[in-house]
Parts: sequence; structure tokens; C-alpha cells
Amino acid sequence: MVKLARTDLSATDPAVLRIAVRLPQGLRPRRVTLRISIAVGADRREQAFVLADADEAAELLSLAGEVTSGTAIYVFRIAPADVSRLVAIREELAAHKAKGERGSLTLGVGAEACRTGALPAETLITTYLKTEKTGDFFPLTRDVDLRKDLPKEAAPEHIPVCT
Repeated sequence: MVKLARTDLSATDPAVLRIAVRLPQGLRPRRVTLRISIAVGADRREQAFVLADADEAAELLSLAGEVTSGTAIYVFRIAPADVSRLVAIREELAAHKAKGERGSLTLGVGAEACRTGALPAETLITTYLKTEKTGDFFPLTRDVDLRKDLPKEAAPEHIPVCT
């Protein structure tokens, strides 16, 4: 969390931002969404970006030590067509700050999955973020158990079968 606390999202190049998720065998990501919230005074708006697969092998190099038996890691990026939209959000926040208005930019990641087969007794999910082109991924959440740590509607038995 120290790495995340030191991350300045207003200075991060959206084109190099990467999100990764480690899932147990039996789960596959269906849709991964990046939510950006911008708040200026009492005004708060949120924009969602559906992330695209980042299937270049080089993206996985810094995550090689994170792969464990029975898991797979998937990497996502902001779609090139959405990069300019994210830059516009940051520029809007910078303009407010230049006028002396306080504001904040927050980032959230949501993932939907589907089942490809039987799931292990412990269904552990780990998420990662990468903010620098030459940097490594760092964990956002580690070993969140879908059976224990999330609401019942997110329990593995409620995850739809992949079609």
C-alpha cells in the first residue's frame, strides 16, 4: 500500500497504466472496469472505462513470481481510444486546482468473471497495478477469498458459467 500511496495518478501516463488479476483455475475474467472519480468541492463525478486485454508477453514478466499452482494472471490496459478521455479528466482536475479549488482523483477497479470449471475450496483473487512503463506491478489486494471476504452475491456459486 506504500507504493499506491506514493503514486500520483495525475502524473501517470494513462497509456502505460496496467491492471492485473490473479485468478484460480476455473475462473476467467469477463469484463474489467476502471472507475475514475473526480471530486471538486461538492461536485463528484465518476467515469468508467472498460479495459482491454494487454496480452503482450512482456507485461507478465514482473508478475512471473506471482503465478502459483492452479492460478493464471490476466493483464488489462486502458483501450487506446479511451486514453484521451482519461487525459481530459486529469486536465479538468488540474484546471480546477490552478484556480485554487480543492479536488481529488480516485481510482477503483471492478472485475466480473465467469466459471470455466470447478473452483477450489479457497477461491483467492489478487489484483495488481502498474503505473510506470519500466516499473513493476504491485499488489492492490492480495488473496481476497470470494467465499469469505466478499458479499454473498459475489460468491463463486453465483458466478455465471462462461459461454
